[in-house]
Amino acid sequence: MFIVFGCGQNNKNEEAKALTGADSLVIQLDDSNEQVKVFRKGELDQPLLTQVVETDFRPYIHPIIAPDGKGILTEKSPNHHKHQTGIYWGFTRVNQRDFFHNPGADYWRKIAVNILEEEGENVSWQTVYEMLDSLGNPLMTETQTWTLKAQGEEYLLDLEWKGQAEQDITIGKYDYGGLFVRMPWKDGMTAEITNTARQVNEMAEGKPSMWVNVGMQVEGRENMANIALFDHPDNKSYPQKWRVDNQFGIGPSYTRDEDWKIDSGAHELIKHRLYFYTKEFNDVAVTEAWAEYTDRQGKYNTASLWQLARDEGRKAKFLNPQEAVAEMTIKPGFKVNVFASEPMITQPMAFCWDDKGRLWIAENKDYESRQHGFSNSGNSRILILEDSDGDGQADTKKIFMEGLAFPAALAVGFDGVYVGAPPNLLFIPDRDQDDKADVNEIEVLLTGWGIRDRHETLNSLHWGPDGWLYGLQGFATPSKIRKPTEEEKTKLYYHKDPFPEDLLEADGVDINGGVWRYHPTKHNFEVVAHGFSNPWGIDYDAKGQIIMSACVIPHLWHVVPGGIYHRQGGQHFNPYIYEDIKTITDHSHRSAHGGARIYQSDAFPEEERGKVFMANIHEHAVLTDKLVPSGSGFIGKHADNFLMANNAQWVGFSMEVGPDGGVYVLDWHDADICGQEVLNGETGRVFRIMPEKSLAENWKGRYSDLNLLSDLELVELQSSKSDWHARRARGILQKRAFTGELEENAIKALKGLFANKAHPDFRLRALWTLHQTGSWQTDDLIQNLSDTDPYVRSWSIQLLCESKNPPEEARKLFLEMAKSDPSPTVRLYLASALQRIPENWKWDLATDLLTRKEDSNDHNIPKLIWFGISDLIEKDAERFLALANHSGIPLLTGYMARRAVDGDQLNPLVAIIQKSTSNKTLLLEGMISGMEGRTDLSVPENWKTLERQLKGDNSTAKLAADISALFGDAEATQKALANLQNSSVSKEDKIKSLQLLAARQKMSLHPYYLNYLKTVVYAQQL
Repeated sequence: MFIVFGCGQNNKNEEAKALTGADSLVIQLDDSNEQVKVFRKGELDQPLLTQVVETDFRPYIHPIIAPDGKGILTEKSPNHHKHQTGIYWGFTRVNQRDFFHNPGADYWRKIAVNILEEEGENVSWQTVYEMLDSLGNPLMTETQTWTLKAQGEEYLLDLEWKGQAEQDITIGKYDYGGLFVRMPWKDGMTAEITNTARQVNEMAEGKPSMWVNVGMQVEGRENMANIALFDHPDNKSYPQKWRVDNQFGIGPSYTRDEDWKIDSGAHELIKHRLYFYTKEFNDVAVTEAWAEYTDRQGKYNTASLWQLARDEGRKAKFLNPQEAVAEMTIKPGFKVNVFASEPMITQPMAFCWDDKGRLWIAENKDYESRQHGFSNSGNSRILILEDSDGDGQADTKKIFMEGLAFPAALAVGFDGVYVGAPPNLLFIPDRDQDDKADVNEIEVLLTGWGIRDRHETLNSLHWGPDGWLYGLQGFATPSKIRKPTEEEKTKLYYHKDPFPEDLLEADGVDINGGVWRYHPTKHNFEVVAHGFSNPWGIDYDAKGQIIMSACVIPHLWHVVPGGIYHRQGGQHFNPYIYEDIKTITDHSHRSAHGGARIYQSDAFPEEERGKVFMANIHEHAVLTDKLVPSGSGFIGKHADNFLMANNAQWVGFSMEVGPDGGVYVLDWHDADICGQEVLNGETGRVFRIMPEKSLAENWKGRYSDLNLLSDLELVELQSSKSDWHARRARGILQKRAFTGELEENAIKALKGLFANKAHPDFRLRALWTLHQTGSWQTDDLIQNLSDTDPYVRSWSIQLLCESKNPPEEARKLFLEMAKSDPSPTVRLYLASALQRIPENWKWDLATDLLTRKEDSNDHNIPKLIWFGISDLIEKDAERFLALANHSGIPLLTGYMARRAVDGDQLNPLVAIIQKSTSNKTLLLEGMISGMEGRTDLSVPENWKTLERQLKGDNSTAKLAADISALFGDAEATQKALANLQNSSVSKEDKIKSLQLLAARQKMSLHPYYLNYLKTVVYAQQL
């Protein structure tokens, strides 16, 4: 005898899936016309849907009226396909009989039509037909069970198809056959087909997918109406490959790859849903609707897409570099060419530019799989490629260094190259500029990066606007970053060296997913933001806003220092986050983005400037998003499928903008696109994207070594249209300032550029350069806090707080800005600064930020405030709760009450609720959030008084009752636990206590269950 205590998620009630507020429907069976008609109740003049159920013709649905009544969504017997009849079912080869193209009497015979649910929010009916052999005998009995639900501008139409074999059946391999949807397309009509993988129109033909959507501007409409057809995981051959014809007809192809056999007497069941809607197509919304139908939310959906992409890669034909270019399709007006490829480069994991306009490549030959490999190859290399004749193709290669284990990231600067090679961040100098590593002078700057998942280690080294070196780290690889010991300072890893097993045992800064930065001259390390999945690709826009791309989870992120962001898995280090910051994107692409680069050069047309370019591994594409300002941040909107490789072995994941204004994309290139193993170890490519006619200005020195320019010439580049040149110039000026070589006239020129308010972006470049070169005085930054440009004010806040010791003069100004600054960007930077200012500043700054009710729904500000103040309750609970009562941001009021419960500060929480007027309800709701699931709470002394007060007010009576019930639950639980641990309590009372605890099904109580279940008599009694 045993007991199972269930703690898993309950199965979702089917009603929870239903559309809320669904219309009431009614079915009529018109025997004389052999039709099933579905109407909205009370609107019997116009059926929403008609299924024709003639005796000697296969059943089909036509017409279907668009959910908003504008247009018909199906067509019978169009000129281009006379045999097609709206929405219908027909296999193409059933024992060599073609039921797809032959809908008539020699093939079909009606047996029955049954109305199953005649009226209500769901109505359903069933048709039963025999599919006949050449002698008129039944080959198969086909039963279609349909269920319709309608709400406003949406229908859900579910089909369960059952095929009962009356003979041994072989449904022959063929490109199409089964369920098919024919919409009324005509030449010139706007229409588009999209599948789960965002493959469009003919690109979706023959491709596996969980759903396919057809949008069409049918007659009578000013926009497109849509039909999305969903596959189901229970179906044979899921996910199906799909038929997509040239007239926008679609249907799953169950036998596209092989015959399907059904023994006589056996049957098969297939399930689909058709989702009809008239709002704008959004692939995220359709995927969510599919997930609701299949109960496959989140990671299940992503995993299915991954497997599709992996299978496609392994089956694809290998293309050499030129063949790969020939297969690519690119946005009109642009072209693509091979910049470099095998054998010049192989297994490139990272690339970056130097000041001479040369491309550095990290060849990681030690990468074997996500779980294995570190130094087995021994021939990883760092290369320097150069296009010496300017024809857009690399023609020379130098080997800078060979043998360093697992090089994963690169950034050139300070007369050398910074290399991410776990467990270390290295500086490899080349002080004599001979393009050879000064091996004996290599510095181990930091150590502690792990390799539990080899494609989620440190990556994407990138110089930030503030002169720090930024990098990324994946969530699946725990790391603990620290400065090396004396022994570790000289420990480099080469061929067959083992990875250090005790890496995570030393003290250090924890990171398991996030953005970090390192200062090249101050040698400080910081985590900028925690969270994400496998982030790969980071950049900043003209205002210095950090934008990042990520794999698996939504792909685009606005990163604010101090932010804590959505994680793919695992837990946040801080248990009191409550809710992290989510993506800025309003759409999705197929998973696995990398290499985010914001276009800020001059070769492309102006319309491309400011767009985020990303490589996408699973779509084998370069995609662009637009950053649309919203509050303190952005909404990321899809712009273009800029380049489609049309090659399932194309593995683009890093991007750069070059000195010519071109966009460069790194292609690892392998038949295993997910990094589980290396199948093509001798491949690797860099592709270059340019306009057909470049708009780049060809000034003197554009393609020269920038190190040869004077300080003033480097300053002049801060007003260049090519941000590449401005950035590289800033780095050189930073180095010269550090070595004491920067001329005073350069600083004067920078301050002159900053003073010229005609070009706001150039002013910011000047501001950053002055900071990087140590040329700002504190008084300058203080003065900037009153500048007319909100980004100057914002950046001055950040730079004043960079040391975590801002000057006292800034305090009063910060408070004034928090109270009255009109810019949400400024308030965002103040919220971020809460984590970098003295504790005694925090209280006042938070108080003023919390008065800004207009920030209540901002994407970033409330949570940044919370991340900065959540620990203040440990300093002064009463003051913390007074702050909650004062708050004008509802989210934070609730969080602060919840945090009080988590901090076991119920007495001061109840006291502040007694005093509260405007925030009483929010505080009570937050209190409930904290109490739910707790079994160790004691009733505060002052609760009964407050309870009486609350119950006398209709607006709070229920909340009071809920809290009292939670206190009661906690008290009962504590008493039951005490009984179980008290030897004097009778066996019968212990059984009652155990039953009470079992009914609560709390994970925290399982140790007690297991302990007492060892006593068999209790188990038997229960």
